[in-house]
Amino acid sequence: MNKKNITVLFQNPDTLDSIEIKIENKNYYIRDIAEQIIDKFNLKSPPIFFTIFKDKPTENQYLEENDKLIDVLEKRLDEKIPIWWRSSDLNEDIMYNLRVNRFIKSGYKIDIIKNKNIMIVGIGLLGSELALHCATIGIKNITVIDYGSVDWYNIYRQPLYTKNDVFKRKVDVAKNKLESIGGINVNSIYIEIPNFNSLNIEKDVVLKNINILEKAVEKNDIIITSLDTFSARMIIQILALVHNKILINTAAGLIGGIIQIIRPFQDPCIGCGTFYDRNQETGACTLASFGTPKIIAGLCIDVLLDLIENRKIEFNYLKFLPNYTIETKTFFKADNCQFCGENGIASVYNKNYKKELLNWLFNNH
Repeated sequence: MNKKNITVLFQNPDTLDSIEIKIENKNYYIRDIAEQIIDKFNLKSPPIFFTIFKDKPTENQYLEENDKLIDVLEKRLDEKIPIWWRSSDLNEDIMYNLRVNRFIKSGYKIDIIKNKNIMIVGIGLLGSELALHCATIGIKNITVIDYGSVDWYNIYRQPLYTKNDVFKRKVDVAKNKLESIGGINVNSIYIEIPNFNSLNIEKDVVLKNINILEKAVEKNDIIITSLDTFSARMIIQILALVHNKILINTAAGLIGGIIQIIRPFQDPCIGCGTFYDRNQETGACTLASFGTPKIIAGLCIDVLLDLIENRKIEFNYLKFLPNYTIETKTFFKADNCQFCGENGIASVYNKNYKKELLNWLFNNH
């Protein structure tokens, strides 16, 4: 190709805005073109570039900031094909495709992943990491549940929040931040999950909240808990068991972190008596070491993807230890568990209209 005096057409297919740029033997990079387009069209965010290559004539090829323009032109299908650009502010689909492109190349089944509905209960130190990861990996429908507001300590350790979010509801901030990534719908539910330490002990209000939570559980495929209290986790778990939903229980603290897989009536529930270290009412997530929430969140997403893609998992309990080791184990259901056993709370939940669940909650309050 003669590199002298080449004029290249850059065109926006959405707005029909276009610009011709003369190369004149200069080693242009895509980032150099981006600067000119941002300046000319007064864009608030960087443009996304794509064209069609000879070796893949049926699909768009997205360009990266360090791609040399001359190299792109050499690979282009023909000289009549422009290099297109889109504003990331105008097109969420293209943002989504860019985000999942490398996951697809790595072998992830995005067509399956994107259609799963995932619910994250508790979006603090661990849950905010999980929510971001779910959005990043390509899950299109995410439900977030929390009853807290952003405080000054949150903004330094919880990646969803900044100083401009202090005093705002976490679920509202999370919805805005996650949806701004592109191609995501977030259902945010601001609600207190009934628990032993709940300030509201009116049974009719507790029952109303349980009904709201139950409807949310019904609409989702997999539930992830990252809550501070055992009783709140148990409420969510009972609802997951009743509606035959997989639950992933996560925790991070001073002693490391855990991921527990609870496939309905197959794996032991969090109250089976096996995991005595988690049967404590007040959690210690806020005191977790710096790296633990990030490690647990990353591993949890790997487990989530294995479950979504129906890959075999050789364990139902994973523990990350402070000495940088990971233990995996397979535990078995306890006999006659009061929660998931044959006559347990989950089994009789619908028969007696939540009576056993409410009795357990209030008798232990």
